[in-house]
Amino acid sequence: MGAPLRPSGPPEQEPTRPKTGILAAGDDACRLLERLHGHEPGYRLGPQAEALRQIVVQNYYRDAAGRLRWRTADDGGLPPSSSAVVSPYDTTARYVRHGHIISWKGFAAHVTETCAAGSVNVITDVATTSAATNDGQALRGIHARLARRGLLPAEHLVDGGYTSLVHLERAAREHQVTVSGPLPGDPTRQHRKNEGFDPDDFHIDFDRRQVACPQGQVSQAGTAPTQPPHPPPPR
Repeated sequence: MGAPLRPSGPPEQEPTRPKTGILAAGDDACRLLERLHGHEPGYRLGPQAEALRQIVVQNYYRDAAGRLRWRTADDGGLPPSSSAVVSPYDTTARYVRHGHIISWKGFAAHVTETCAAGSVNVITDVATTSAATNDGQALRGIHARLARRGLLPAEHLVDGGYTSLVHLERAAREHQVTVSGPLPGDPTRQHRKNEGFDPDDFHIDFDRRQVACPQGQVSQAGTAPTQPPHPPPPR
């Protein structure tokens, strides 16, 4: 079996800087993986060792001198949230953040229930998706399952994560379901810092085909096209 792994340091000598402990843990993990790979020719890592390998690769790299380094967004690069392992106990769990307040590691659950007045609310569908999956992408599967059970609602009330125009149009076209909910908020930096102008700050005069900006400037009257544009000439 070979000599036991050398510990990175006595347990009573805790590093005073977190980065020292992070690099020491990474060095121990790398040496453990090297031992496993050198155990015998053709040896394949088990699920726990493979999870450790993925975690090491996404959090550490070696510089040009072969020294182990801790990855950051600016140094070494980080994997996208859709593929980053966030738990050694379940490598399919993912990190997600909704807005600037809610965040978690795990999965996303989509629960559908009735809300008719004068009756008991009943859960009609439960779906689980990756936490890194956009909420709207689950809507098509939800409607397909409800259609198979004969439980499609005439109107589906949802939150802002499901209300993209693509998903609203698809629900109406494929299942004649009206999806109602708030439109997604503005994710831009200017909106978060309350800088610049929002679309609601502009006044649109549809009769005159004019737009007035918050400072009072008015656009020239627009004209609707009388015929579709000519197609580009063939190449």
